[in-house]
Amino acid sequence: MGEMISQTLRIGYLMQAGVPDIFTTPLSGPANHVKFIFDELNAMGHHVRLIVYTNGRVWKSDDFQNYELIPVNLFERSPVPYLESAVRRVQSELQLPFIALFDSMHFAKACQQELYDFDILYERMGWMGYGGALASRLLNKSLVLEINGDHLTEMELQGNAPKGMQRYLSEKLTGFAARQAAHSIATGEGWRRSFIQRWAIAPEKVSVIENGSELVEILDRDKLQAFSQKERIGPIKIAYIGGFDPWHGIPILINALSRAVSQGLDLHLLLIGGGVQEEEIKEKVIRCGVEDHVTFTGYVDITQLATYLEDVEIGISPYCGRNEYSGLKLLDYKAAGLAIIASGVDGEPEVIVHGRNGLIVPPCDEFALYEAINLLATNSELRRHLGQTARIEAENQHSWHHSALNLQKLFSYLVEESTK
Repeated sequence: MGEMISQTLRIGYLMQAGVPDIFTTPLSGPANHVKFIFDELNAMGHHVRLIVYTNGRVWKSDDFQNYELIPVNLFERSPVPYLESAVRRVQSELQLPFIALFDSMHFAKACQQELYDFDILYERMGWMGYGGALASRLLNKSLVLEINGDHLTEMELQGNAPKGMQRYLSEKLTGFAARQAAHSIATGEGWRRSFIQRWAIAPEKVSVIENGSELVEILDRDKLQAFSQKERIGPIKIAYIGGFDPWHGIPILINALSRAVSQGLDLHLLLIGGGVQEEEIKEKVIRCGVEDHVTFTGYVDITQLATYLEDVEIGISPYCGRNEYSGLKLLDYKAAGLAIIASGVDGEPEVIVHGRNGLIVPPCDEFALYEAINLLATNSELRRHLGQTARIEAENQHSWHHSALNLQKLFSYLVEESTK
C-alpha cells in the first residue's frame, strides 16, 4: 500500500489528553484513526513511535500491538512523586482548580527519554494536555498538532464545560499548547476556522488534512448499488452512521422519514451506532409509526459496516445544533458510493458539493430534509450519479494513504526548515 521514500523520518505520535481507548477491541472510530495513520506512515518507510498517557502511566509502542511501560527516571529517583501525591490530596479535599501539572510534566519527561533522536512530534490534541508542548521545548523538536474538534464547544454541548477559575486556567494552558505548535492540521475547514479564532493562531500555521475511510479499500466498487446494473427490488435503503447525541439530529431524520413514508415512499432506514438518545429515538420511531421502516443495528465492526453499506443507496448526516458539519460518516458514505444528504451552511461540509456528489440542506430543517429524501428516492438516475461521483472522489482523495501522504509532505517540510 505504501511506498518507500528517500527521506525516512522518525515520528513521535503523542497522545496525552482525551486519549481514545486504544487498548480495547474493537477499536473506536478515534482509535482507528490513530491506527490507520500510524500504519500508513510505517508502511511508507517511516519509524513511528506511539507515546500514550493513560491512568497515570505512560506507554510506548512501535507496532500498535505491543505496549511497554515507560519508567520516568527523573520522577522515580526524586521526591516529586511524594509531592505530587500531597498536592493531589489537598487539591481534591479543597476542590482547587486542576492544572494537570504533574500529568504534563510526567508525559513530557517520558517523551524526552524516548524521542530524543526523533525528527518530529505529532500530537492528537486534547483539552489541557500540554505535555507535548513541554516536550517540544525540551527536545527542541517541531510539534504538529492534530485538531479533531473544538473541545470547549463539545464540553458545553455535553454540559460538562469547566467554569470559573478552572475554565480560565484550562483555557490558558490549552492555548499555550496550541501556540507552541510549529503547525497544526485540522480534519475539516470548520475545525480549522474555529481553532484559529479560539486560540488566535496565524492562519498560515493551520491547514486541513481530511481523515480517510477504510471502506475505500474494503468495498469493491462493482458491488456497490450506485454501480450495479440490477434493478432495485424492495425498499430504498438509507443509512445513518454515528453517535446518537442531541446535535446529530436523528429525531429530525425520523420526522422526515415518517413524512416520506406517509407519502407512499418505500424506504428503510438503518441507524448504525448508538448513544445517549437511543432509547428516546426508539420511542420516537414507535410514536411516528415507522418501526417497520427502521432497523437499529447497534455498533458494528468495519466488516459488518461494509456488508450493510453494500446494500444502501442514500447516506444521511442530519446535524442540528453544532457548527461543524463534517465527519468520518461522510467519508464512509462517499467510499460506499452513497447519494449523500448532509446538513450544512457557509460552504460546509467541504467534502460535499451540492448537486455534484450529494445534497446539502439547512441544519434542523425537517421539511428540507424530507424534500431531499423524496428527490433521491424518486430519481434513480440522480442517486446513481451522486453515488458514483462520491465513490470516485473517495478513491482519489479519501483513503488513509492519501491522508498519510499529506502528513508526510508537511513533516518533511518542517524537518527540512528546522535544519536550515
